[in-house]
Amino acid sequence: MKNGEQSINKLFSWQIIFLLFIGLFLVRNFMLPMVSDDIPYAFIWDGADRGNLLDGVGTRERITSFGDIIISQWSHYFTWGGRILGIGLTQLFAWQGKELFNVLNTLVFGGLILLAFRLGTGLSLRSMNRTYMLWLVLSFWFLLPDPFLTTLWMCGSCVFLWMGLLEFLFLMPFAAKYWQPDFWQKPPRWAVPLMAISGLCAGWSVETGAAATGFIALLALLYFRQQRQLQLWMIVGFLFLCIGGLMLTQAPGEMVRLELQRLYEYNPALPADMYWTPLMFQINFFECFLAVTKLWIPLLGLIGFYIWQLPVGQRWNRTTRFQAAMLGGAISVMVIMLFVPVAPVRAGFFSTVAVIVASLSALKELLNNQVVWQKCRPIWQTVTVIGMVLLLVTAAFTCKVEWDVRQQWMSRIDYINANREKELVVVHQVDVWPLADEVCEVWTCVTWNTDILAWGSDLEPRPEGSHNIMYAQYYGWKKVITDGEDRRIP
Repeated sequence: MKNGEQSINKLFSWQIIFLLFIGLFLVRNFMLPMVSDDIPYAFIWDGADRGNLLDGVGTRERITSFGDIIISQWSHYFTWGGRILGIGLTQLFAWQGKELFNVLNTLVFGGLILLAFRLGTGLSLRSMNRTYMLWLVLSFWFLLPDPFLTTLWMCGSCVFLWMGLLEFLFLMPFAAKYWQPDFWQKPPRWAVPLMAISGLCAGWSVETGAAATGFIALLALLYFRQQRQLQLWMIVGFLFLCIGGLMLTQAPGEMVRLELQRLYEYNPALPADMYWTPLMFQINFFECFLAVTKLWIPLLGLIGFYIWQLPVGQRWNRTTRFQAAMLGGAISVMVIMLFVPVAPVRAGFFSTVAVIVASLSALKELLNNQVVWQKCRPIWQTVTVIGMVLLLVTAAFTCKVEWDVRQQWMSRIDYINANREKELVVVHQVDVWPLADEVCEVWTCVTWNTDILAWGSDLEPRPEGSHNIMYAQYYGWKKVITDGEDRRIP
């Protein structure tokens, strides 16, 4: 009997679960072609001619060297926005090929999972077990906002997943010092320059993640100052985080982009003259704030249960202080997003990972309390069995949807290539299962759906559409449009 249990434990060890999960992620990466903004970013950014993303875009030059990326990002910074790290990575992979991105993106995704464990528990990977990994897998599968756009789509992943890794890497030394006060008791010489570089990268990443990181780091500084543990690397890291944040948010191109979008971008749900009106706040609350925070319910439930089972006088302790810092950073960004003209669900990526990190600290304490954990074990086993069954079902569903869309894309490219001498080629719009639309309506964007295709991922029935023009230049076609009506029109 014991031999059988040992075999099952080895078969379903945390390492095997982790490898299977990131293996699924790798397969999905390879099924997704370069789409949407991936294609325009394969060209040098032409800020003098309204960039590469607006209707009526002119002829552009393909990126063929690192020098082209530097020139492109210089122009991008002054005429569109400050996300030079994420967009620079997008241009690198658009030049080098998506196969390289697929592999590295899987490593980054897996790295963020393991880093979340280290941050939330303060433990080394030697202390990882199946319970922790199952919680991480279920959280990263079911609870990330718009995971299709933040972890799989090349441009979105470079901006959110990759920048999220940089932001949490910056926070790692603070968390290590918090959980283990003897960490860097005598910091190595390279600690200060390392934190300067890390802070600059974390601050110059993406606005939402950088803001939350700054909030959490500030709380950490105040705590360590109170404990008389404040060190130079903390101060330098925070200062460079602020410098990076200023370089990101104060990019000259930010105001240029807002004006260009106001003049040329089509948004029937929220026209530019309706910014900062009750309609904008209503849309931002329901389509961003609520859509993201409702995903936190299982995570907050675990944290709440941990606090509830503590004696009343012990509910403000080392663990709950850590949870408060992470939750404070997470919710502060979501509140700020209420005041942003266009607040997409994917803006809640960092916040959600921060809440996952906070929940891991609660799980660690519950696992350490054998009396409480033995009572919870039957519930935990039921939840994980149901969760893994749902994961397998939804994984099969998403893979089926994504494979079907890939086949349509590949067939379309073959058809256009066969008719490339024609002045205009008309192709059918890419379709998805109606069930995919229903699933994404409830669960946020987890796979292809009609809205994603309509708003930039598919070609359009309008010849002046920027993606029509950019795709034609990328593949060497003349003109291409889709049949049917404009699916963006409500």
